Amino acid sequence: PADEEHWKTDYNKLAALVSGKGCSQLAGGTTNPCLKATHVCNLSKKCVRLRTDYASICTRGAGSEDICDRRKCHRGLRNFFEKVPEDFTKRILFCPCQDELCGERRRKTIVPNCSFQYNTKPNCLWLLDSCLEDHICKSRLADFQQNCQPADTSPDGCSQHSRAACLQAYMGMIGTPMTPNYISNSSVEVSLWCTCESSGNQKEKCDQILGMFESNKCL
Repeated sequence: PADEEHWKTDYNKLAALVSGKGCSQLAGGTTNPCLKATHVCNLSKKCVRLRTDYASICTRGAGSEDICDRRKCHRGLRNFFEKVPEDFTKRILFCPCQDELCGERRRKTIVPNCSFQYNTKPNCLWLLDSCLEDHICKSRLADFQQNCQPADTSPDGCSQHSRAACLQAYMGMIGTPMTPNYISNSSVEVSLWCTCESSGNQKEKCDQILGMFESNKCL
């Protein structure tokens, strides 16, 4: 019972926010979907605690590789996306934006200065090697490749005919060495933080890795 109380969600407030009746409480009445998603998360003690946990770890020294503990940051992100129900995590990560203010909030959801970016972009083949050496990342990459394989003939662009499964697999990649993210505040395009320059005779393989995230019709 104590645990149930600890993780209790205020469902009356949640229902009001989800239906839009609670929008007047947000940002002076404006409807920023990402801000609204955060307020919905705040009504779940589990969601807000795990979100606060990773944000605290990832912002500590963010922007400086010497101080930012990327490994702990990634672990905190995995905890959040694994343990918090999809209803909350999908709202936060995939909130639909009409302006750059909302888009910036969406892009910064995973604290990219620590979890996503390096001072310089590494080669994508190096990212792949790092992933294959990590059993969690290796397994999740296989899941992502299976569920996010594009298909021109499919109505939703997915060979498995399930965009929901692809989005779930995408969330599974966050907190791994191959963490993806939005590339700007004004776009829904996502990518890895890497480059295929100086790939030599492995340029084609490198482009394929990047192409799994960039311009993927299924994703």
